[in-house]
Amino acid sequence: MNLKLINEPELFQGRNKKRRYFEGWYFKQVSKDLKSSISIIPGISINSNDKHAFIQTITNINTDSVNRVETHYHKFLIDDFKYNDEPFSLEIGDNKFSLSKVELRLTDIHGTVNFSDLTKIKVSKVFPNSMGYFAYLPIMECFHGIISMSHDLSGTLTLNEETIDFCNGKGYIEKDWGTSFPKEYIWIQSNNFSDSDASIMCSIANIPFFGASFQGFICNLTFGGKEYRFASYNHSKLTKVNDSKDVLNIAMVNSKFKLLLSAKMDVSGTLKSPKNGAMNNVIKEALNGTVDVRLINESGEIVFAGIGNPCGIENFKDSK
Repeated sequence: MNLKLINEPELFQGRNKKRRYFEGWYFKQVSKDLKSSISIIPGISINSNDKHAFIQTITNINTDSVNRVETHYHKFLIDDFKYNDEPFSLEIGDNKFSLSKVELRLTDIHGTVNFSDLTKIKVSKVFPNSMGYFAYLPIMECFHGIISMSHDLSGTLTLNEETIDFCNGKGYIEKDWGTSFPKEYIWIQSNNFSDSDASIMCSIANIPFFGASFQGFICNLTFGGKEYRFASYNHSKLTKVNDSKDVLNIAMVNSKFKLLLSAKMDVSGTLKSPKNGAMNNVIKEALNGTVDVRLINESGEIVFAGIGNPCGIENFKDSK
């Protein structure tokens, strides 16, 4: 067990993996005017048929009340993937990723976006990262790490011939690694609220566990310098998950608070996702959705109420 890797999930976890393995980092950027969102996903896929590195992108450009969504999958040789621990950084070909910036030199996207004032989540020896004590179990199908709930941006990216300014915009970083994405999961993320420092990430998934499975969840809400976490591992309970067309209604409770989410998807794009290490599955992600968030204390008082817009949303069910 490598405690450094568990405590620093941004580091490359798969250095000794030789089969049925994936790892991907998720860098999301939203412009100050909220009209442009781009998520950049560098990673590796290790399987018997097609071992490679990749950079996947999804963009949402909102112009004249029309959302233009594009996705691209750039494939690289596995030898093009390089990493460093101190400080953390990745290189895939001429493209560079760290906790301070991304530099893209792709055919359709190029430029640099800088990060500052990253918002880390609270951790402890028992809960070393967002997985809680599950982080210590090597049998998990998929591990998840929250690297920054929110941070400030500067710089530009040029998509084809259109330059997008991300100065004073907001970013978010997370990652996943393991063998496969869950066969069913919901993912919601936004840090664009009228309350400027609020951020939420919520993931609900079917988790295989010792031959059976359970519905696991992690939801982290931050605002006003405080963090409110609801998770399978900290005695919280998921009391409602309703899926009606493109609307998700979710409720969860712990000993002190109730959290209500109502998320609505918008136009989505198609992304590749891992199954047994191979990037053969297809998921849909919307970057321009909305999420209504309400945090209520045990006295029934609303502690936080806000609408995250734009909001990233995935709602996946594997039909295979």
